[in-house]
Amino acid sequence: MVSEQFGESFRAFIKMAEEGGAIPTVAEDDLRRLHEFCVEMSKHYCGKDGVVTLDAMARICSAGANLPAVWLRHIELRSLWRHGLLDGWQRSVTLDDRVFRVAATIPINGLHLNRESFFRQLRYHETPRYAMCADS
Repeated sequence: MVSEQFGESFRAFIKMAEEGGAIPTVAEDDLRRLHEFCVEMSKHYCGKDGVVTLDAMARICSAGANLPAVWLRHIELRSLWRHGLLDGWQRSVTLDDRVFRVAATIPINGLHLNRESFFRQLRYHETPRYAMCADS
């Protein structure tokens, strides 16, 4: 069982993050799949939004994924999403790819990402609207 195997390392990871340690980057697809899983779960289980076991995360994420890092980055992403701060990068409940790309790779030291830096990078990764209509 994954939760038994990773329980201690997960606790050590959280302690390291609480002390301001650097959070490793993760695969954007792992964040996307975890987000989609939580959105789907919240449709069926009232009050269970974001509650995912390590066993479920291991099934959702790619083999060899750093589950604690995926979890921490996902928690930060979900907080922004729940507060409506990502509405400009969302269609229905689907977030733009660039949201996952930035959330997966932005440097994080400690438990929380720097929101100002996160949104600056999101805007940097936007495709200018006029570029999509070029040569029309």
